[in-house]
Amino acid sequence: MKKTIKKFARNTLRLGIGLGIIVFILTKINLREMLSVLHQSLFQWPWLVLGTLISVVCLLIGTERWKIILDAQGLKMAWSRVFCITLIGQFFNSFMFGSTGGDLARAFYAAKETHHKKTEAVATVVIDRMIGLVMLNLIAAVMLATRYKFYVSHWSTHLPALLMIGMIAATVAALFVVYNIRFFKGWPILRSIEYHPKIGPVVRRMLISIYLYHRRGKVLFKTSLLTLLIHSLIILQCFCFGKSLQINITILDYFTVIPLIISLAAIPITPGGLGVREGLAVTMLGALNVSAHQALPLSLMIYLVSVALSLFGGFIFLGYTAGAGHTVHDEIVDLEDEASDENR
Repeated sequence: MKKTIKKFARNTLRLGIGLGIIVFILTKINLREMLSVLHQSLFQWPWLVLGTLISVVCLLIGTERWKIILDAQGLKMAWSRVFCITLIGQFFNSFMFGSTGGDLARAFYAAKETHHKKTEAVATVVIDRMIGLVMLNLIAAVMLATRYKFYVSHWSTHLPALLMIGMIAATVAALFVVYNIRFFKGWPILRSIEYHPKIGPVVRRMLISIYLYHRRGKVLFKTSLLTLLIHSLIILQCFCFGKSLQINITILDYFTVIPLIISLAAIPITPGGLGVREGLAVTMLGALNVSAHQALPLSLMIYLVSVALSLFGGFIFLGYTAGAGHTVHDEIVDLEDEASDENR
């Protein structure tokens, strides 16, 4: 009971922080101008449609990437099932703010579909996330290096740039440790994990899965290219929505700031980066002379399109629960139990 109350309080606080940031931004901008911009965007509907279609294409490419990783790990699933589970993951990311996140939901249902190979299923989700993070950091690193004058000349971009550099350094260090784990096995913290009676065997199997994936050059190359394509399309989606909002900056400008916004918003401060993403968008785009009453709707548009698409995952989730003879409550309890097992 105490754990439930603490979890509820923590999640409520996180949501409150996110909403509080958005409310704070709203108090600082001209609401009439923002509503006028939104009204005008309706007359630019081709850009809105194109941006929404790009979001769908990103979802399809992301499904294909995960399918390739699943196949490489020997977890055979039909593409349609992978797509359905991907949508369920989107749904949980959008609407379940607790420990039952989209990644856990994907691993849970992938394990069910592949004879309960739980560790291998979790490993595919971890690898999928790792590739996305590494390639996003790569784009951010390139833009930090090539557009360093932009970051230096605007004081508002200093802190985001420094945080991004820290994230890139942490990612590089983590990859170095993972792929050279034998040199670090003597470290006390790693030894305690390795010899832990419950998580030790799981961690070892996951590391083996990641190491074997690293050795599959063609698979790694293909999934990396697909990831670069996804990130590029997300930035193009921002460009399209920006056009509908009469934001007149170049695609290069979007490449300069969007990777940092996505990366920093992924830090689990608020549910789904809500509020943090909007604050970063207003700050970073503001350095490009984009007004707050344009930057805020742009960020919210992208978020709302993602939420709208995730609703399809909710309907599929209902189908899964009905097919298994469970109620929605029973299914969520199973997922929360799985989350508790992962956190022990």
